Parts: sequence; structure tokens; C-alpha cells
Amino acid sequence: MKSTLISRLKQLERAECFRRKQDTAGWEAFVVLGDFDGERHLEMTGSDGGRCWFQERPGPGPQLADFGPFASILYLTPAEAEA
Repeated sequence: MKSTLISRLKQLERAECFRRKQDTAGWEAFVVLGDFDGERHLEMTGSDGGRCWFQERPGPGPQLADFGPFASILYLTPAEAEA
């Protein structure tokens, strides 16, 4: 339980830090969809030169709008993301 809470806090810190440092208008977002039912949130897995990568995870948490506006958004299946 404790490690899960620490991991979740680190995710939230990264998201907040990203929101403060970056103006995402004009950026691209790539979202790798998860294969599960129920509530889901996004975790940022990387960013470079105007592109941000996100992974869907189960449970409550930040959504794409929480990271800022993006010029384009591409939703990918896990197979498409690995190709």
C-alpha cells in the first residue's frame, strides 16, 4: 500500500511539474490505450520536442485535459504503439 501511494504521488508531481513548465498548445499527444474496463487515468511516459506520450492506467487520476491543450491527439492500441 505504501509503495503504491508513493508511486501515485510521484505521478501527480510529474504531471504538476509538466503543467507549470510547458505550454502544450501546438504539441502532439500520443495515448496508448489500455485493455480493461472501468475508470481509467493517464500517466505521462515521456516527452520530446513537442510530443508527449501517455499510457492509460486503471483507476482514478488525471485525464488528458489536465496536462493542457494539444494541437493533435493520436490514440494507439498497444500493438500500434510497438510497431
